[in-house]
Amino acid sequence: MKYSINLQLINDFMQKQNLSKTKFCKLCKISPITFNKIVSGNTRFYITALWKIARVMKIRIHELFTV
Repeated sequence: MKYSINLQLINDFMQKQNLSKTKFCKLCKISPITFNKIVSGNTRFYITALWKIARVMKIRIHELFTV
């Protein structure tokens, strides 16, 4: 089973909070490079980055995944 990141959820959050990519990355305490890896579908990033995103969005980490 292949999983992917629910980018729409992240984009909706950023739009509702009126956050740029840079501001979102600062809030999450991740680098823009890591964010770009996540968005592009690159699998080479630490899972802690997703945990940080989920924490800022106040959701559980599994909600960031789609099947």
